[in-house]
Amino acid sequence: MIESIQSKIGRVNETLRPLIADSRLALKGERGFGVEMVRALAAVIGEMDPIMSNAREFRSNHPEIARDLDVYVEQATDLKTLLEQLRVMLLARRTELDNSRAHMQAVTRWANAFQSTR
Repeated sequence: MIESIQSKIGRVNETLRPLIADSRLALKGERGFGVEMVRALAAVIGEMDPIMSNAREFRSNHPEIARDLDVYVEQATDLKTLLEQLRVMLLARRTELDNSRAHMQAVTRWANAFQSTR
């Protein structure tokens, strides 16, 4: 049983690495960050919920998986920071789009008014 848990943690850690790298690229504007990425992250993190709820017990009873759990916690902490930064970036982008939309609506009204006075 513990081998399957250790294997699962290792697989999750390996899956998280490229997702975190892609999240960093998205933060730099070099990659998109959409629903697919959020779903992938949620699925991987969700797999660890039952394990992390018993992490303290696993660490004490099976110290051989402690390092894998530590790696996961490091990655999850890193991911939490990245996601917060991405959230701020997306909020800023939404504000920028809202401002652009308002500007375009004002230009449209101005153009309509100009056309009606000709």
